[in-house]
Amino acid sequence: MMKKLVFLMSWGCLLLGACNKMDATYDKFIKDGPVTYTGKADSVQVFGGHNRVLVNWWISSDQTIRSCKVFWNFGQDSLRVPVMKTAGTDTVKAYVNNLAEGTYSFTVYTYDAAGHHSVGTNAIGQAYGDIFQSTLAGKPFRTATKNAADNSIRVIWVGKDAKCLGTEWHFTGTDQREHDYFAPQADTTFIDGCDLTKPVSYRSLYVPDQHAIDTFYTDYKSL
Repeated sequence: MMKKLVFLMSWGCLLLGACNKMDATYDKFIKDGPVTYTGKADSVQVFGGHNRVLVNWWISSDQTIRSCKVFWNFGQDSLRVPVMKTAGTDTVKAYVNNLAEGTYSFTVYTYDAAGHHSVGTNAIGQAYGDIFQSTLAGKPFRTATKNAADNSIRVIWVGKDAKCLGTEWHFTGTDQREHDYFAPQADTTFIDGCDLTKPVSYRSLYVPDQHAIDTFYTDYKSL
């Protein structure tokens, strides 16, 4: 009986020591008070542009949020975005400029006035530049016909390019003024009111993808 009592007392001491150790560890983590997190950024999207990107996200109805930060380059670079919170869900946008062409991973945090922040939300996007520009060429046409009877030009194109928005034309009109005209991508482009004795030139407009925020242009080519 005595051995059993000694064993129970020893086991109780071990449990008490373990509990004290756990309490000390817990106290170490909460010595500055409980950890506070703000509502995290939601639905982060990155839209590519010319040596820049647009980062777009939502923030919840957490009224304590006062700002957000966007981090990239493994946290070495960041951009702070002030927030004017409304009662509901808000959309926040930030342009990250002066980026070298390439793919980037972005992390967005929200912050309250005391500096407490949310869990990070990640998204990947791409900035475009000279490499993408170098792949572009003027949209090829099959035939280009000038009609002196009505001072018009009719161009029949070769196929369609999903990245091509269309063409931009520069010419002198029959009113002897300089004109610029944008023609959306189509099988045929028709331009009238041209002074066909003067030079006519065009360039093509491209976007890297359907969500891109910037348009890229080829050099003007004479028709």
